[in-house]
Amino acid sequence: MIKNNYADGSAGAAFSGREIYENVNPKITGLYAGEAAVLDIGCGSGALGAWIKRENHQAVVHGVDISAEAGMAAAERLDAFWCIDLDLSPLPESAIKYDLIILGDIIEHLKRPDLFLTALNDYLAPGGKVIVSVPNIANYSIRLRLLFGQFRYTETGIMDRTHLRFFTWHSFSELIDRSGFTIEQQSCISRFSGPLLRLFFPLLAVQFIVKLRRR
Repeated sequence: MIKNNYADGSAGAAFSGREIYENVNPKITGLYAGEAAVLDIGCGSGALGAWIKRENHQAVVHGVDISAEAGMAAAERLDAFWCIDLDLSPLPESAIKYDLIILGDIIEHLKRPDLFLTALNDYLAPGGKVIVSVPNIANYSIRLRLLFGQFRYTETGIMDRTHLRFFTWHSFSELIDRSGFTIEQQSCISRFSGPLLRLFFPLLAVQFIVKLRRR
């Protein structure tokens, strides 16, 4: 665990990671309800955790990420940080149970997202929630490319070359159910809105964002 080991700011200043590490998904922040004990899995440089601590000065935010470089900045912003490859090591034991666990674009990178989601039950406080976001492989743009025989990986986005798993709304919903959770709130990122999006949600969404509670 790294706990504010870079208080002099030198390591954070040295971090020159990709801009994606500083992204804060407004759909995720829109589902934050003031939870006090938060675990941000895939926290990057801790930008989301820093936002939470500004919104709720009483919040304790712990972070996990595979990038030690990003973790140098996260350790300055968060109350604790662990650098972990989640396919090789379990989540660390914590002295607290979490009111909220955030998985922002993480489970598509895991070999066994089903086992990982199920294991989160042991880390949640009574009434604890989980926010999960995943890209939608069944987005209309991907379907059109497949129609013409195109399946090309990219550096970011739905076809990010580091994705190991791909989800449609149906398969994502099944995974949630098998892992012992139920959807409390749902949202998405899309260029469309209104009745068209509500009618064709599984087709038009680029990313699904849900808030879960234990079943």
